[in-house]
Amino acid sequence: MILVAMFLHRAFSMPTPVAINIAAAGYVAAAVAVLLGVMAGTRIWSDGSPGTSRVVAGLIVGLGVLALPAVLWMSFERLPPINDLTTDAASPPPLQTLAKQRGIGANKAAYPGERFASAQLAAYPDLQPLLIERSSEETFEVASSAIKRLKMTIVREDPPSGSTPGALEAVDRTLILGFYDDVALRVTGDARRARIDIRSASRYGHHDFGRNAERMRRIMREIAGQLEATVPTASGERVLRTRSKIDRLVPKRPSALDPKGRSKGQDPSSKRGLAPSNAQRGPEPKGSPPSAGERRVPGRRPGQSVE
Repeated sequence: MILVAMFLHRAFSMPTPVAINIAAAGYVAAAVAVLLGVMAGTRIWSDGSPGTSRVVAGLIVGLGVLALPAVLWMSFERLPPINDLTTDAASPPPLQTLAKQRGIGANKAAYPGERFASAQLAAYPDLQPLLIERSSEETFEVASSAIKRLKMTIVREDPPSGSTPGALEAVDRTLILGFYDDVALRVTGDARRARIDIRSASRYGHHDFGRNAERMRRIMREIAGQLEATVPTASGERVLRTRSKIDRLVPKRPSALDPKGRSKGQDPSSKRGLAPSNAQRGPEPKGSPPSAGERRVPGRRPGQSVE
């Protein structure tokens, strides 16, 4: 029953409340089966009745089914009972387009407020805004690319324009159960600096078991990776770091003194029209100074400036 509900919800988008109710009924049935198995085992132990193997098999299956709720219960006790996280509790990025996709029984799209903000700060102090030394337009492009690389479905994408912040909304699904969660990003700033605020909220359930915090960290890591893979230019365009690819495409010129490039009995000076080794040489030209290396984007922590 539980596996059927999981499959239908993940593959055919069964309504989440229906899938939750079916799974809950399956867990109740597993608990009843374990209880009956214990009672049957007690009877077999007392009067020696047959059926020990069937009882043991039933207990193993029932306890295996109940293992997942037991693990979730540990997270339930350890983590705060919140389902909506943001880097800006005073003014979180709104869920405008995604609010229309929340059906009956879903959580409200409005941010719950101070109670959630205090619990988040105590449990996840690392979730802070990203401050970036690039234009808001380029930063928005980087954030959009990061969301796409994480395989999230973008439902709204409004780049920044003048004093209007950039807004991005996307839908993410959990890997196994396929629950729908909502993500909103807001990009503010000017032509030199930008700030990214992130919000991740569960559509269903009062406890996210740390899922939203982990999602926000993945988004931050992906944005940092995108920034490190590009360098800013004066025109605001992004330039990929392709130096390593160019080095692989351009063959290295072999050294004239490389012993592996000589054939037996051949003078090194006879290759490539070089002068004999005893010929008079003129003064060697001075080498040009090495060119400056590429500017690397330093690492960052959430809440710190990055390039």
